[in-house]
Amino acid sequence: MKKSLFAIACATLISASTAFAEGGMFEAWLPENMTADVVAAVKFTRMQFSNWKFEDGTSSYTWLFSYDADLKNHWKVVDWRNKLNLALGYTWIDGVGKRKSSDKIFYETMADFNASEKVKPYVGARFESQFTRGYNYSEDEDGNEIKTTVSHFMAPGYVTQMAGVGYFPNDNFSTRLAFANRMTISPDYNYADDPDTKRHEKFKDEPGLESITEFKYSFSEIVTFKSRLWAFVNFKGVDEIDGKWENLLALSLSPLFEFQVSYDIAYDKDLDKDSQHKNVILVGVTWRWF
Repeated sequence: MKKSLFAIACATLISASTAFAEGGMFEAWLPENMTADVVAAVKFTRMQFSNWKFEDGTSSYTWLFSYDADLKNHWKVVDWRNKLNLALGYTWIDGVGKRKSSDKIFYETMADFNASEKVKPYVGARFESQFTRGYNYSEDEDGNEIKTTVSHFMAPGYVTQMAGVGYFPNDNFSTRLAFANRMTISPDYNYADDPDTKRHEKFKDEPGLESITEFKYSFSEIVTFKSRLWAFVNFKGVDEIDGKWENLLALSLSPLFEFQVSYDIAYDKDLDKDSQHKNVILVGVTWRWF
């Protein structure tokens, strides 16, 4: 039975490797008017120590699932783009317990009207939230852990509508500027509260200006760099600006394995007065669809 399962697994990997080498498992199913970049990935790291006296060590494991899809439909009058980014990951450390390391729901849809080759008006919408609860951890006087919920699905959630103009000089670079309305949804935890009022608000509308700049470059067939800079400022003033700069360098070690280095910087005055930083280095199994 074990030999049969092993043979099936090997056959699956070989089949998948062949498909990935050709650009993606479902590449042949892609319509002629569509371009796509879709990758699913699973990363797992485990370290186990038992009576290990040669050097200090702490047992731990980390797993992360991610799904990144960027689909573009091309027509004579309009181009329709849909982006979906999902991520969920946890880390367990002996003596500390389980902690969430990644949690993201991001969906963006935009229609670019082909008024000219490089400058195009567009409309779009975006949804952002998370899958599971987030916690703050502290200890009581006896050293017992106190776990306080600070976020969950749709608390906060963000829905943004935008309309503006984009500049697209080539396939690797684009920049957009739009009038946008960013709505914060938060029935709990006060993310939508207005400090100027005494009541608890569950929704907050912020009209303002939004900028999105994206860059993608392939150094070779195996090395790719992606960068996305997003900024939003409401009409109250420049001190109300929010922003996020996401960077990812991916190196394909083989058709099934990928090495990634990411570095993100974020600022949201409603969440923290200081900037937030995230750096991740991962190696894991990737499944390229397109």
